[in-house]
Amino acid sequence: MQNSKTYKLYKSGKLWVVGAVAVAGVAMSANTTQVSADTVSNTDAQAVKTTDATQNDKRVQLTASSTDTATDKATTDDATKSATVSSTADKSTVPTTAGTSITQDQAKDAVDKAQDTVKSDADTASKAGVDVTTGKTTDVTINDDNASSKTDEVLSDLNKQDQAVKDATAKQQANDQAYQTATTEQTDATKQGQADLDNATSDLDKQVDTSEKAGITVNVEVAQSSPEYKDLSGLEGQDLLDAMAYNINLYKQAIADGVASEKADTETLAKLTAEYQQNQADYAKANSDRDEAVEKGQSDLNNATSDLDNQVEASKNAGLEVSVEVSKVSPKYKDLTGLEGQDLLDAMAYNLDLYNKAVASGVASEKADAETLAKLTAEYQKQVADYEAQKAAVDKANADKKVAYEKALEDYMNGTNHTTSMTAQTQTDASSGQYQTFMNATVDQTTGEFTLEHDMNDGVHIIGHGVLKGKINWKIVSNGDGTETVTISSIELYSYTYTNAYQNQAVNQNINFHVYDNDGNELFSVYHDGNTTFSKTINKTAQINKTFKISPNETSPLTQVVVVDDNWIWNTHGQVSTQIKNTNVAPQAPIYEKDPVKPTVPKATVHHVQVVAPAKGQEPAVPVASVKKVTVADMPNADKPQPQKVEVHYYNIKKTPKVEKTATPETQKAVETPSILPHTNANEQGSGAVLGFMATIASLGLLGAISKKFKKQN
Repeated sequence: MQNSKTYKLYKSGKLWVVGAVAVAGVAMSANTTQVSADTVSNTDAQAVKTTDATQNDKRVQLTASSTDTATDKATTDDATKSATVSSTADKSTVPTTAGTSITQDQAKDAVDKAQDTVKSDADTASKAGVDVTTGKTTDVTINDDNASSKTDEVLSDLNKQDQAVKDATAKQQANDQAYQTATTEQTDATKQGQADLDNATSDLDKQVDTSEKAGITVNVEVAQSSPEYKDLSGLEGQDLLDAMAYNINLYKQAIADGVASEKADTETLAKLTAEYQQNQADYAKANSDRDEAVEKGQSDLNNATSDLDNQVEASKNAGLEVSVEVSKVSPKYKDLTGLEGQDLLDAMAYNLDLYNKAVASGVASEKADAETLAKLTAEYQKQVADYEAQKAAVDKANADKKVAYEKALEDYMNGTNHTTSMTAQTQTDASSGQYQTFMNATVDQTTGEFTLEHDMNDGVHIIGHGVLKGKINWKIVSNGDGTETVTISSIELYSYTYTNAYQNQAVNQNINFHVYDNDGNELFSVYHDGNTTFSKTINKTAQINKTFKISPNETSPLTQVVVVDDNWIWNTHGQVSTQIKNTNVAPQAPIYEKDPVKPTVPKATVHHVQVVAPAKGQEPAVPVASVKKVTVADMPNADKPQPQKVEVHYYNIKKTPKVEKTATPETQKAVETPSILPHTNANEQGSGAVLGFMATIASLGLLGAISKKFKKQN
């Protein structure tokens, strides 16, 4: 063998060149406004009025441009990219004045609508990522004299708050857009740059593979490029766009240099390979013919063997018993030792003729085996498919029948299939009309826990609702023949809860609620006036001990479990009852189908043919080459922008009611007009309120009419 030669691939110029980067932009600024409800003055309101005209034009423009100044053709084709982010702070739609001579109701309505706008804009800001905090609500008392001025003060403050929320929203959206734009441009640049570098590397890899297949030894090195990127920590808005554009330019230049380097190595290696292949052209004609013939012969045999192996594998997977034997063919080649020139060419031609004939015979033999085995396999697969289809159908049908029957039989023998219902029957003196009441009950089918509900009517409103909770205990036992024995053993009372909805306007407020067992023993009672919400724990059990035997599809008698009296102006008496239905159904035994006959497994033998190749001469010296693969460090990622912060607070407008005179010399206290805002009722039961209320009823002539409706407590 000749000595190997080593070649080094060189390229002119530096590997890495950092180009200049030009960035341009306009900085963005936005203020976060804090508005306090503690100091709202006419001066503030006037300030809002005078500045409203300019707020609608408050616009901030973010522009980032990146220009790649590299002279490399691959970079200058996409030399400039720009990103524009705009932030528009819209003018608040909250008015600063409500007009002159407005009523208290109009004032409250104006403030409520303005606050709805602020709350809506605050919700929009929160959804946009702004950190919105809500301060303490401020109480503002108005009267007929100051309704206009106080409303203007509150509206002016709400206008400022709403504008601050809109400004924060606009800045948050601008920062988010800048972050998204910078991240998108970074992703796009990285994707394109990596694609360009991957393409160059792929071309180099292909050339390395081609060269190595040609016999050349190629050493592959890795070169890392690390541009000096700007740190993006804490940057947002225009600063983020500018820094990202700068980093993208550095990254693109590094990619362009890496691509150029790999392309140069690829071209040099291709040239070296061509030179080596030209050297091989000087190799003896006999050896060249031999390599070509052997390569084709081995390929033909390998393809035939691969097809045969695939068929063997498929046949085995189909269940056939297949054995493989190897047939090795060695033609009587002429000895090439010492031969050269025409003698070598003649001897090689003779040997290749023997080799090609042996290969052709082996390929034909393996193809014939593959075809025969494929036909045998197809016939067997058809038999198996027919068998399995029949078997699967029979198995599924029998399995379905068995499962269905066993489940139905188990349900029937257990005898605990049932449904439970619970009803509340009432006998009331006010089933219709002004004092109409109701009472109903529901029960949990699984646990037996029930809920009894009733209302409380003062003749004007349903002032509240009562809820009695407990549990019915029952036991169901199968009798082994589809019938069931049902025992309703006891009832447990958990609690009673009364929820107030309106103040009791009836004179008679002696409300009492009673629960009795079936023997008339009182289990629970509570007395109240209906004006407050409360909850009472009972934790008592009453025995019932009633047993029924019920057949399939039969329902037990309606059994009373508790008696309820709701006594007041009109007394409501009720009984709570339950009943259970047997839902058992007797199944019929299934008739199973018979299995089909399984087909017989075939047996087969195939042959792999191997042909010994003729000898070859010495090969020319093998070159050794070196190339470089380039990697470029990733750009730093942008930090997600921090949320803007803004605070809002709201107002509770309290109206001052007018005072009405009565016939008595003593001045009565004014009855406050109910507000839509929540109240505590702390001062609504005082003597002034009661006297005012009674005086109003008396003036309308209704007191006598209402008193006739009241019935004395039993």
